[in-house]
Amino acid sequence: MKRIKLKLTQAWLLSAISFGLPMAAEAALVTINNPSFESPVTPSATFSGGQTTGPTDWTVYNSGATNNERFFGVWNPSTTNSFVNGAPDGANVGVVFLENTTNLAEAGLQQTLTATLQLSTQYTLTVDVGNFSDADGGPFNFTGFPGYRVELFAGSTLIASDLNTLSPSEGIFETSVVSFATGISHANLGQTLAIRLVNLNGPGIEVNFDNVRLDASPVPEPSTVGLGVLGMMCVLLKRHRISRNA
Repeated sequence: MKRIKLKLTQAWLLSAISFGLPMAAEAALVTINNPSFESPVTPSATFSGGQTTGPTDWTVYNSGATNNERFFGVWNPSTTNSFVNGAPDGANVGVVFLENTTNLAEAGLQQTLTATLQLSTQYTLTVDVGNFSDADGGPFNFTGFPGYRVELFAGSTLIASDLNTLSPSEGIFETSVVSFATGISHANLGQTLAIRLVNLNGPGIEVNFDNVRLDASPVPEPSTVGLGVLGMMCVLLKRHRISRNA
């Protein structure tokens, strides 16, 4: 009889856990258009872009640098030595080229998303940041790395950023990670999210970006139902030990 009661108690507890306790919420990727700069489609060893417009779905940030000092677009590194392992994702990488002769203004690429800032959410922005190698030579000296900044905005408010924490070697990509969590309230709730990728225009002339991802994971909050079930479980287990020892 005791064995039957024990099995029934265990079954009840499992049911309580299944229905009463909150389950971990699943993460979701926020939609970013052209996140790996595959548009426009570009032949191997070719740059596609210009001085005032960015790749498809990306716009140019900051017009401070003069036109003959800057280029924005995509580069297909296939069949070249510009990157040791090629593009991290797909065929192309994003290009922010600033030849810092006299004007030291930073510039970059940016995109406003359709997603808005939500409460109780952990945001994780990851971007591969590359240092273009000078191994192939050519009309420009790509030696050095001008520095970068990766930023996440809600409306016009900067909510999180990575200011040049990586130092990728020549021809190497490294991954920048920017994290931010909202609580039960936030001044920018409901405002549109935006991403900005910046070349700081330091020593060197080009920064490359690829594989831009934004993850939004709900942050679980304490549940009064869950706490109540836990309390009931403790009471039942205590009663079971008493009746079993009696």
